[in-house]
Amino acid sequence: MAASICSSFNNDMVIDILARLPVKALLRFKSVSKPMLSVITNPRFITSHLHQSTKNSSLVFHFSHDEFPISMLYYNEPTTLRVVHIPPSMKDHSLKPRIRIKGSCGGLLFMEIYFGCCMFHYGLWNPATRQFKKVTGPQQCINLLAEGFGYGSKINDYKLVRIGYFLHPRTLITRYDRRRVDSVVRALVYSWKTDSWRTVEDGALLGGRFSDAVAVKGDLYWKVSGVVNLANEVVLAFDSDTDVFRRIELPGLNQSSPNYSMTITGFKDSLGLFLFLEGSSNSGFDLWVLNESRNIGGNIKCWSKLLTVGSMPRIGWPISAWRGKIILKSPNEKDGFFLYDPISQEVIDVPISSSGVYDYAETLASVDGTSNLMLEDAPL
Repeated sequence: MAASICSSFNNDMVIDILARLPVKALLRFKSVSKPMLSVITNPRFITSHLHQSTKNSSLVFHFSHDEFPISMLYYNEPTTLRVVHIPPSMKDHSLKPRIRIKGSCGGLLFMEIYFGCCMFHYGLWNPATRQFKKVTGPQQCINLLAEGFGYGSKINDYKLVRIGYFLHPRTLITRYDRRRVDSVVRALVYSWKTDSWRTVEDGALLGGRFSDAVAVKGDLYWKVSGVVNLANEVVLAFDSDTDVFRRIELPGLNQSSPNYSMTITGFKDSLGLFLFLEGSSNSGFDLWVLNESRNIGGNIKCWSKLLTVGSMPRIGWPISAWRGKIILKSPNEKDGFFLYDPISQEVIDVPISSSGVYDYAETLASVDGTSNLMLEDAPL
């Protein structure tokens, strides 16, 4: 049986079927035969599997103070939360770890893990394979403005980005002095492939108040306000393939109310923008999407209003989107979140109090990027 399956590995149909299976099932196949193992561990197959898995992504909810701090809402069970047990390698200290998820992209979670009041390290975690890896932080200390976790699909590399002002030590052997801060905004970028950090200087970088990062097709976006010499808010974008930053203007809108809020999100592989009245008894909102096209002269960026949602049965503010549904947070934290389908107008209650929610798709990718370099050019 195994031999007949393996003899068909060059058949695109068989590869396509395997790419649609969950990670748990594929891991069982690794011991079937060497040809099966070579297919499942091939970077091209892993990329193809991630592409299929993204279509059936789940939601990860993070609980900052809980015995089981991470739970998952699966796409095919939109009302059932399942606890995700953290691997034992995260618990290598006598103190109970506190986990803070910093981003979810391409099937991996990037997190900070704290032991006690100040000791912590970074970690890469694949919940599907239960692999975990500690990541050494950068040597350069930074007055942090923003950070995010993305994935460059063209180069098959995960990136952690930290933006801020560099701090300098009093001497070469003493602690960093927060009074000695650079006036130039820079970025520290971690590469999963090389397991190393590098400094990026880019004229598009700017200081201000940053929103949480939003990942769209692996690239990162932040909404930045309070920028000196800029009258309006802007979006700062990071290309995870090229490590290049760029600025995107927000649509010119008449914000007549001081409580008028804008939140960026990912919506069906595009950057989206929610506009709503925060604190209003009306849960209505507008959703705008960014259309980007390339021509000889460069990129053309155009915002267009995709939909307007009027009053809903429940009060909530839009914070993100998932599989075409809008995620709204209730004003009362005890009421948690709820999902709204703009097509069917169905409301799905998620009655949990979570400190964060992240889109997650299963992947076979190893948390150790350097171990995959030798397989990059292997034929499928």
